[in-house]
Amino acid sequence: FKERKGHKKIRHENNRQMAPYKYLIVSEGKKTEPYYFEQIKKLINKKYNDSITVEDRKIDIEIKGTGKNTCDLVTFTQNYVNHSNNYYGSVWVIFDKDDFTDEQFNDAIKQAKDNGYNAGWSNESIELWFLLHFEYFQSAVGRQSYISKLNYYFRKFKLKEYKKNMKDIFDILIKYGSLDNAIKNAEKLMDKWNDENQSDQSKMKPATNVFKLVQELKEYF
Repeated sequence: FKERKGHKKIRHENNRQMAPYKYLIVSEGKKTEPYYFEQIKKLINKKYNDSITVEDRKIDIEIKGTGKNTCDLVTFTQNYVNHSNNYYGSVWVIFDKDDFTDEQFNDAIKQAKDNGYNAGWSNESIELWFLLHFEYFQSAVGRQSYISKLNYYFRKFKLKEYKKNMKDIFDILIKYGSLDNAIKNAEKLMDKWNDENQSDQSKMKPATNVFKLVQELKEYF
């Protein structure tokens, strides 16, 4: 991708031009999603010691939990990017449908796309993505049902009850569940909606495309 104007070119020993590859992940949640992605970042940094280049890119992930929602989240992200000294190669906004109207939810996805950002949305909530680590789930129920199902698995593995803001949620999910299965299950849900020619994300319940970001980051750990 393009090197930011005014930045010096970085060259390796073999004189190949290098450029930083920075991810910006801005989430609606202040803790649940940041904790999840911080553990992914930690895993990547542990593997590459925060200095290795992969395919001419230095992997760097910046994560911000905002407490903002839907379009406010996208607007916050736009302001943050515009006032940052960093050039972000990939910007993701992560948010849930929850109780927001269909119009608010769809507008946020469109606004993100119009600004060149990726929208990592879940309908209804991020807990659907967590649950998909354990099973394929396609019932059109609310987020409390996801949590009840999660707790079934947590009890099965003799874990403490699931709660939002768990710092080790990523480690738990990949230890007792399966990240590969979660990605496959999320893709299967999306394929189901595609087969039904459903293009209105607010009507895709349940569904999540957070797997796209995780799948992308998974290449590095």
